[in-house]
Amino acid sequence: MVPAFFGRLRARLAARGSEAETAEWRARLAEATAVAAQWRSRYSTLRTRAKERDARARERQDSLEAEVRRGVRRTPSVAALRHALQSRIPLARRRAADAAARDRHARFAARSAEYQRALTASSSLPAEARELTIDGLTWWIPAPPTRSAAAIERTLLKQKIPYRSISQARDLAVGGLMLDVGANIGRMAIPRVVLGDFEAVYCAEPDELNYRCLAANVAANRLDGLVLPDRLAISDRVGSVSLHRGKMPGSHRVVHDAGEDQATAVPSMTLDAWMLHHEVDLSAVTFVKLDTQGSEVHVFAGAARLLEQPQIAWQVEVAPWLLRLAGSDPATLYRILQEHFTHFIDLNADAEGPRLRPIGDLVPALAYLEREEEAHTDVLVYRSE
Repeated sequence: MVPAFFGRLRARLAARGSEAETAEWRARLAEATAVAAQWRSRYSTLRTRAKERDARARERQDSLEAEVRRGVRRTPSVAALRHALQSRIPLARRRAADAAARDRHARFAARSAEYQRALTASSSLPAEARELTIDGLTWWIPAPPTRSAAAIERTLLKQKIPYRSISQARDLAVGGLMLDVGANIGRMAIPRVVLGDFEAVYCAEPDELNYRCLAANVAANRLDGLVLPDRLAISDRVGSVSLHRGKMPGSHRVVHDAGEDQATAVPSMTLDAWMLHHEVDLSAVTFVKLDTQGSEVHVFAGAARLLEQPQIAWQVEVAPWLLRLAGSDPATLYRILQEHFTHFIDLNADAEGPRLRPIGDLVPALAYLEREEEAHTDVLVYRSE
């Protein structure tokens, strides 16, 4: 377009019009030439700036990709955990056969009537459960008759050992004794002892079918004395509570409204009373996992002695909607955590902000849980003196 304009001007000048007209057109040509020079200069400047921006963007992208590669290398490998678990199964079974484990198993069984019954009821499991082998371990999975065969098959296809969850908490969750409150069928407890993360794991599971599968899994994998399963709900009282059975094996929850339908009475203890009942040395406990479907505030209400132990890290499920369903305000749970711990890690891999944060950041950091329906996460909390 610009060359055509200049061409027309030059043609008019070549036509040798009047002197005044020639001067006018020469002035217009000079003005147009100056404007074109300005645009060329601006274009050159913009092009240079665009190239610089592209170079900076490439540098940032390269830096981010390098950081991601470093992060991947620094993250515990799920594949390596899987390989380690499979290779350590024979070692775990030898540990379970030693005198210390046998003595621990005998003492635990003597104090748990439910465990004694589970040890003699394994023959009835096939009618209500399905057997799978996953990474060298035997698993009995609940298959209640209330669910369709297709739904059960879908559930079985999803079964896997939670290596990612295990690796996320390994910063603090190693050594000593573990307490697994809401243990389900042992998908967290059994791999942890096989990997050698803990000397033993005490498990509490209130649902009868889950519990029978848990006890069967301990027996089938020959881990007696390393995983110690008890059938009870951990709550704020010693006696009994009502359990509402959900559609999925992991959705059963204690209900604190006595008028709720479809609830079954189950034995309950406080966490402190349960430890006292089994004569557990609290100074040997290093990790507590709470997955109680909204009853976390009630569990903490009966755990004053355990909360005094500075060496214990706690993995706590946080689901505001479940807390409210259990009659608790999420703010109450946050206040308990802030009163007893100094730091936390949100185990949600997609959470924003630093991985390790001071406990004072807990409330704003978990605000995202209120923006999505039925959102939940696990937080790892601990005390740094």
